Amino acid sequence: MVPNLKLPAPVSLVYAAATPPLLVKGRCVAQQGAELTLEVPDGTDLPAGHSVIVDFSAEAGVSRVIANVGHSEGTRLQVKVTRVPTPEKREYPRMNGGITLKYFVIAGNDADAVDAWLKGGNATGKLFEPDPFMNFSVTGLAFDDVETCADGDTLAFTLSVPGAAHTWRGAARVVRIWKIPIDERDESIPATHRIAVHFSVLPDDAAEALRVHTQRIQEAWL
Repeated sequence: MVPNLKLPAPVSLVYAAATPPLLVKGRCVAQQGAELTLEVPDGTDLPAGHSVIVDFSAEAGVSRVIANVGHSEGTRLQVKVTRVPTPEKREYPRMNGGITLKYFVIAGNDADAVDAWLKGGNATGKLFEPDPFMNFSVTGLAFDDVETCADGDTLAFTLSVPGAAHTWRGAARVVRIWKIPIDERDESIPATHRIAVHFSVLPDDAAEALRVHTQRIQEAWL
């Protein structure tokens, strides 16, 4: 059952079946039961009958709904709510998806060098940028690259997430690095090793962006 919403309310609409997922900012301006009227940018093209995720601002009375796309006219889009997900309370799982990562190794795991980086300093080592398709969660990453580091090393990084305009700085500890078996390597990239890291410093809004990205990928399987 869809609760009565406090309108108008800002919304973020995600069409996860697109490649890459399509993110549209707009407003929900009217409700008739499960039928919602959204205002979206002119030219927004969403296929009728397909599922979309609609995220609401906190004051609307619901945080997220899953809806089917109906007809559109100009900047008005009609959708019908099919499900109101129960808020996820458990730890977010690891997923595979696109994350833009650039990193360098902090020599000697120098805490002062980490602090300087987080405050906007320049990279103090060679900057690496692995293929963006990687395993991720709100606690860490596992990506493919050449042998750039060793177990226990500290990596300083910048990270950006699809759907989020910001790029964040952080730090992570290498928890494991191992050779990728020859028959499992992607010939389109030069990676020879898989590197798993655990975030030691990650801004709260970066963690939230990773949570949202996880949810989008999960919902794409609905």
